[in-house]
Amino acid sequence: MAQQIINEINKFITFKFDNKKNRVVNIKTAKELEVDEFLDIQYILDCNKIRYKFEKGFEIQILN
Repeated sequence: MAQQIINEINKFITFKFDNKKNRVVNIKTAKELEVDEFLDIQYILDCNKIRYKFEKGFEIQILN
């Protein structure tokens, strides 16, 4: 995945990109979760045609 996209994802408060696991991880608890951020990240991935799947705990596994 391009560094520019990773940088965009890492600007969010609730989510960060984990290079080792190649996934977007939720760093907050379920009560603190920002659903709008989750949807924004999904939009970023869709616009950049990045394949992904949703995991438990509002994490996103990158498939590319």
